[in-house]
Amino acid sequence: MALRVRLLDALASVYSGNIPGIAARVERPGFCWSGAVGSVTLGGDRPLSPDHGFRVSSVTKPFTAAVVLRLMELGRLGLDDSIATYLDRSLVDRVHVVDGVSYGGRITVRMLLNHTSGVYDYATDPAYLAAIGGDPSHRWTAMEQIEFAIRHGRPYFVPGSGFHYSDTGYVLAGQIAERVTREPLHRLTRRLLLDPLRLHDTYTESLERLKPGTPPRAHQYYQTVDTYAFDPSYDLYGGGGLVSSVSDLARFLRGLLGGRVFRKRATLLLMIRPGPLASYGMGLQWFELDGAHAVGHTGFFGAFAAYVPARNLMVASTTNQSEGSSHAPAQEIARVLRENPTR
Repeated sequence: MALRVRLLDALASVYSGNIPGIAARVERPGFCWSGAVGSVTLGGDRPLSPDHGFRVSSVTKPFTAAVVLRLMELGRLGLDDSIATYLDRSLVDRVHVVDGVSYGGRITVRMLLNHTSGVYDYATDPAYLAAIGGDPSHRWTAMEQIEFAIRHGRPYFVPGSGFHYSDTGYVLAGQIAERVTREPLHRLTRRLLLDPLRLHDTYTESLERLKPGTPPRAHQYYQTVDTYAFDPSYDLYGGGGLVSSVSDLARFLRGLLGGRVFRKRATLLLMIRPGPLASYGMGLQWFELDGAHAVGHTGFFGAFAAYVPARNLMVASTTNQSEGSSHAPAQEIARVLRENPTR
């Protein structure tokens, strides 16, 4: 059986339940493949294509981290600077308060990127999810999300003393990037990353005008709820917000890890190396894929992009569904390729 057929079967093996469709991209020396199973909509009859765009959710974080690290290389900010250097003191004093004591000034830019700031994560708060579902057309602002975190939750720990994933931290990082450059984050992302890497299918939703030829966007589901028409501002300002394709995600990660983003290899190593408290660097996390170490990121709607160094393997995929494992298609793909080492 041809390898391409085996890979398509691998996608079909995890295509079930509320998953509308799965698209994937595979790259290894001498072999590239893109494929898809299922449909654009849940229960629909329009086939999903690997060319379809989709909201990558938290796979946006490596892009945001890369932008901040490029600004560090350009001397616009320092990773160990307090966020008070760049943000209004009135905000910094309120963003991390424990027992009446503000620790906001202790938070550094580095802590935002490696999730050790301790700031409360608004994105996983049940009240935030309920607010989105109750008014899908609401246009959120970055400051609304930060204020939501301040009002609805307590910090997890003193800055630098623990690890807790936080979209709030990435929204703050995006605000810092905008403050130091006086340029919107989406334009920085395009200027520093998307255009140089020729990511033609990738854009910040609702903040950029679509270019001719941009692929249509697939429908993505929260359980059985179609979120296609939800205002994307609920996840837009650094922790999420990009729309991309599986081919573009693979191209981005290949360019990033291949040294085409940063001027210095030391900067890439800063991003890749996991911290002492978790297997997370700066916008990139380490996990196991078919028994091998992989580096990349996952996103809310089953988005996935990772590189397996030991196998020189790149995999990007999406299930377009919030339920289930975003790793599942990539796990099956990696297994098939391990069992078929030659083309």
